[in-house]
Amino acid sequence: MNFNKKITKENSNRIPTKRMIQAGAVTLAFSAMVATVAISSNASADKEFTGSTAGVFNSLYFDDSSLQMSSANVTSVGLDSESAGWILSLMANVEDFAYVRTTPGDEGEIAGKLRKGDMARVESLTDNGWYQITSGNLSGYIKADVSLTGQSCKEYAQAIGYNGSTGITVAEEEAAIAAFNAAVEEAARQEAAKKAAASASSSASSSVTSTQKSSYGASADEVTLLAAIVEKEAGGSGYQGMLAVASVVMNRVRSSSYPDTVEGVIGQKGQFTGGISGLSNIISRGPSSAAIRAAEAALAGEDIVGGKVSFRSASTGYSGTVIGDNVFF
Repeated sequence: MNFNKKITKENSNRIPTKRMIQAGAVTLAFSAMVATVAISSNASADKEFTGSTAGVFNSLYFDDSSLQMSSANVTSVGLDSESAGWILSLMANVEDFAYVRTTPGDEGEIAGKLRKGDMARVESLTDNGWYQITSGNLSGYIKADVSLTGQSCKEYAQAIGYNGSTGITVAEEEAAIAAFNAAVEEAARQEAAKKAAASASSSASSSVTSTQKSSYGASADEVTLLAAIVEKEAGGSGYQGMLAVASVVMNRVRSSSYPDTVEGVIGQKGQFTGGISGLSNIISRGPSSAAIRAAEAALAGEDIVGGKVSFRSASTGYSGTVIGDNVFF
């Protein structure tokens, strides 16, 4: 089989060669409305068709890549079942796509595209070299000289790995383009928002000032506990983000409105999700070195949140001082 025609985006100068199947005899017997067509051949094994298929059939093989059209409504064709299944199949032998038009001619309005790899069904062949086809929601006419049918279509489909795709209408393509553009715009919007948030966070963090307060004589367990809550609440915020959380905890320890120990503040009901028990995994493996440094700095009296005693995720939009991923107030 040779379907290596010159491939262009949409060829316009060639009509399929119409030669009789070599070494074979074709016998056609038609009735007025419904006829039976028998094809006999003494050619090689790949040309010896047996069996039958049923359905509306307006085309007969003249060679492996062309169809001779007939107006008969044929109900039985002497082909093996696999060959019969491809006899009305059509694919465009193109690099990208071929236009499908509403009428058979280059002046016809564009109905859609049959892209490389799309499959269509042949409905008829016009006198001026256009196939009438149906492919998915797309119906119209395509040039015969960019089309592969029957056995040629089968081999082409196998060669390129046909995946079940069909043609696309003008409306479908416009909708797909609009959806793609909307997705691109949304992705750009989200990226811009992320950059703006990062810029705001960086700006807020860089403007943070540190004040020195009284130190807290902490035990090793308290250092670990403070480092664990710091890692849990601000592990992805960098050192300043973790120091800000540690500062809040120590500001509460110094405030008369909260418990006066690290353990008491962290374990206070309704203040930190999970409380002390929620830190067990971090404590068992040990907090990160950055979290420990931030905890030790806050225990030594460093405060970078200006005495603030509360924080939330910056994504909430809550008003306050943004440091890392959190806003402090």
